Amino acid sequence: MADPDAQQRNEQLVSQLESSGCLRDPAVASAFRAVLRHHFLPGRPLDEIYEDSAIMTKMGDKGVPVSSSSQPAIMGIMLQQLQLKAGHRVLEIGAGTGFNAALIAHLVGRDGHVVTIDIDADLCEQARANLAAAGIEGVEVVRADGAHGWPPAAPYDRMILTVSTSDLSPEWLGQLVEDGVLVVPLALAGPIQQSVAFVRRGPALFSTEVTTCGFMPLRGEMAPPPPAPDGGLEPWLQGPAHASGYVLPAPDLRAGFEAWLALTQNAYFRPRLRAEDAPVFGLRETAGAALVVPQDDGYPVLVFGDGDGAAAALAAAHRAWAQTRPQVDQLHIEAHRMGGEAVAYGTDRTVRRPHFTFMITTPS
Repeated sequence: MADPDAQQRNEQLVSQLESSGCLRDPAVASAFRAVLRHHFLPGRPLDEIYEDSAIMTKMGDKGVPVSSSSQPAIMGIMLQQLQLKAGHRVLEIGAGTGFNAALIAHLVGRDGHVVTIDIDADLCEQARANLAAAGIEGVEVVRADGAHGWPPAAPYDRMILTVSTSDLSPEWLGQLVEDGVLVVPLALAGPIQQSVAFVRRGPALFSTEVTTCGFMPLRGEMAPPPPAPDGGLEPWLQGPAHASGYVLPAPDLRAGFEAWLALTQNAYFRPRLRAEDAPVFGLRETAGAALVVPQDDGYPVLVFGDGDGAAAALAAAHRAWAQTRPQVDQLHIEAHRMGGEAVAYGTDRTVRRPHFTFMITTPS
């Protein structure tokens, strides 16, 4: 029998997500109403479970989180990006608690099929137990490295990652049907990830929607490399800097200027000047850089080495952004297999990874 208290709290959460605009698709809202989150977080208090927040569920080495139950708001947004229909075959990379797979199973119905994979045996075992407790059928939980996907009997109609990645696997593309949708949290530049909904067209992927998100990174073969040691920084970055005379307003930093700069400027640069300091950002040249370095009186642009040209470019980029204050959801992203990129005229930023090249363009 369902817990009336849990149902009431869940209804309050879903209504909140609808009122905020996160849940716009009635089918996705219906899935959240039908699948109760507490089945996937056994032993947790309902006050915690039915808040719109991520909940850490497993810690790795040195206390670093490696798995969680994602924030319901971003789950709803990504499920809407996925455009699920009854009968779809779906692969999820990052099983976690099994909650997201359960929502997907509700949306694709009895004629659909869901495979969810995770790299840890204990997470897979717990996800299976949670799905059984919730009475969810039609979900296959597999232990595997997400870098390889999971070979399907027939190509998947939809694919979703609930972990972030800085590249795509060629095997994901090969396991997805033509015109199929891949939703993936991409870390292309800077500290902020983007949940990108891609449509497959032949050997390439084209974005239909981009929104800001935040997920723990993919583990296994495609795990991100460790950060470069500070000792590898250029000598000119360790030397004295001088003020460029340009200062960025604090509200513009809060409004997303860095994310826009990171995704539209090939010269974007985000070093850590000292091990004990937070990273700073700006633009670089061959022998210098212009960086936004927080100080007591604001956010001045400081010039390191031969970085006066970078300072001028950074100021120009900020002035252009400040005219309309565009956000990352206005960007278009194409992903092409390495060696097979098409010529993209008007591309603002090109990000090359081992498997794919990403071409980013701004609205005209």
